[in-house]
Amino acid sequence: MPEAENQYCIIRMRKVKMTALKASQIHNERLTDRHSNPDIDTDRSDQNVVFFKTEDITDDVKKRIADIQSRQKRKIRCDAPVAIEYMITASPEAMARLSKQELERYFAECLSFVEARHGVGNRLSAVLHLDETTPHLHMLVFPEREGKLDAKSFFKLPALTALQDEFAIKVGKQFGLERGVRLTELLEKGEKPHRHQSVAVYKAKKLKETERKLAELEQTTADLAAVEAITPKKGVLSSRVSVTQEEFETLAGQAKAYAVTKETFEKRSKSLIARERVVSRREALLDSSERLSERNKALTAQNKTITEEVFQLRKKLSSEKSKNSVLLARIAELTRLKQVEKELNELKARLKDFEFYKNIHDFLKQRTRNFDEFIQQVDRWARKNKEPAQQKQLNRRQNGPER
Repeated sequence: MPEAENQYCIIRMRKVKMTALKASQIHNERLTDRHSNPDIDTDRSDQNVVFFKTEDITDDVKKRIADIQSRQKRKIRCDAPVAIEYMITASPEAMARLSKQELERYFAECLSFVEARHGVGNRLSAVLHLDETTPHLHMLVFPEREGKLDAKSFFKLPALTALQDEFAIKVGKQFGLERGVRLTELLEKGEKPHRHQSVAVYKAKKLKETERKLAELEQTTADLAAVEAITPKKGVLSSRVSVTQEEFETLAGQAKAYAVTKETFEKRSKSLIARERVVSRREALLDSSERLSERNKALTAQNKTITEEVFQLRKKLSSEKSKNSVLLARIAELTRLKQVEKELNELKARLKDFEFYKNIHDFLKQRTRNFDEFIQQVDRWARKNKEPAQQKQLNRRQNGPER
């Protein structure tokens, strides 16, 4: 592809969970000499530029999460993304075109762009890698937004589109770089949107292409090396070919040069085979990781479904308990009412007896009242008859006996 067609500014980002945070720091800051990426030239690692870093990135992030958790009731998930890693570069042709000063200024602008997007207080580390094929910047930031841990909001489609647009305008345009093709433009052309290839897949393809070229060169070298078998005979024509001494020396020199080239490519071939093994192992690990990731997503979805079902069952159980409590209260009330009804029936029976005795009492009372009146009449009659008798007796005593 012509150089003019590869003048793109490139910015990508990925979510980083707590389990992968330390690994990102080790890779970015080159804290070890053992690397899975065969393109890293450890002899040039001292040329990398560390703009800033955190001594213990895991401890720093844990403190930030604890601070956020203390200010909210909702618990932060243990598998939530705790960082966003930006990888910023440009097309290899564009990187080769930029001078050293322009390269430094480009990555300084990239750094400022991310800081403006997330805030200086949320940056964790930023390292410029110059020990690989194409210079690129790795930057880790803490995804805090409005006082909450919210990496998800930065990965929504409108936010991703806006990121590419803003980066091309604010940074890429200053250096003659363009934005990549928009998804809408691909869809309008009827083309399928492509995904970025993983490092392992890209390098595997490059390896196969290199091997093909190597095989062609080895064949050419083998053909030319046959020239060494030519023995010049001065003044005598060979039955196969006739060359002068000068031509022979030229061909011999070329043959020796290609022999050296062949040895170089043999060494390169061994190196490529070793790299292929590393890439194959890494691809296998990536495939295993993707399968585990898919399995984890399926289990997470299943767990979410089960959790929802458990929640609904608990809700239903709570409702049934409430209904049961109401029924128990009604049963207790009915039991109490039956007891009251029983007592009421007993009272009614006793009341009937009471009414019977009351009637007798009223009857006797009425008769007693009549008897009392009779006694009073007799008593009045007696007193009435008693008074004349007493008077006659008194007169007799005063007058003496009658004559």
